[in-house]
Amino acid sequence: MTKTVYYLSPSSFCFGVKRSIDQLNDIIKQHQGENIVCVHALVHNPKVTKEFEQKGIVFVESIQEITNPNTIVIFSAHGTKRSLIKKAQATYKKVYNLECPFVSKIYTEVDNFLQQWIHSFVYIGKESHQEGQNVIEHIRENWGDVVVIQQEQEISILPFTHHDTFAVISQTTLNFEKVTNTLKNIQQIYPWAHIPWFSDVCRATYERQTVILKHIHFFDALIVIWGKESNNTKELYNLWITNNKTTWFGESLEDILAYGEQTILQYDRIAITWWASTPVEDIRAVFDYYKSKNYEPKILTLQ
Repeated sequence: MTKTVYYLSPSSFCFGVKRSIDQLNDIIKQHQGENIVCVHALVHNPKVTKEFEQKGIVFVESIQEITNPNTIVIFSAHGTKRSLIKKAQATYKKVYNLECPFVSKIYTEVDNFLQQWIHSFVYIGKESHQEGQNVIEHIRENWGDVVVIQQEQEISILPFTHHDTFAVISQTTLNFEKVTNTLKNIQQIYPWAHIPWFSDVCRATYERQTVILKHIHFFDALIVIWGKESNNTKELYNLWITNNKTTWFGESLEDILAYGEQTILQYDRIAITWWASTPVEDIRAVFDYYKSKNYEPKILTLQ
């Protein structure tokens, strides 16, 4: 049997990640020699963070760590509550919010509901994640109440009656199918709830999950190239595990090789996937390794 390594497409940086990285590179050129500090990792990939550190960017987890008012402050792609942005604008020399447009959409939805006097929310997501944490705090700072759930089974804990009005939003980086099913079940139980026409899960997340499910029977094992803090790649990894398939993951070829060649070469059909904040050179290195071991390269797409 011919050994095959499948390249799952779409790949590498999504629109939002590429946009944030390009913007920060432009800011570095515009503010050469100035103190530039980014609050939280711009995107969840350690290699990207290290590359920006080498360009002089300092990363912190709180603006309280920034003591120099002449600092150029960057907010990450994951989104930031609006009160924090306003505070930074009043305190520091210049502020740039580089959040992904799909995350910005969530804040717009929340503000629109608040203007309609809808102050009760259900947030499908992880309160510990940077994106979720800031959205939830934004709701609460604007006199809203929010119940956070992660699983469809948690719908039973919602403190609403059949006729209550509330809005449902979700984290952009979750499992698309699970979020969709959760939204449908909430709508059935609470017909007065405001459910989005389209899931808040971003397109890049949907596409990367869908291409795995579409071709799941083509390969025997999956390699996920990821930054360990990325929720998107955790979802890709979990998606494969729940289908009882062998999965290896790491941030680079070195991480994958650490499993041992006897392990990672035991299957004839290997697929490689990655999240939207994974640099293309890390993907290519793993792909080229398998080609060097006489695996025939093929591409699998959504089409």
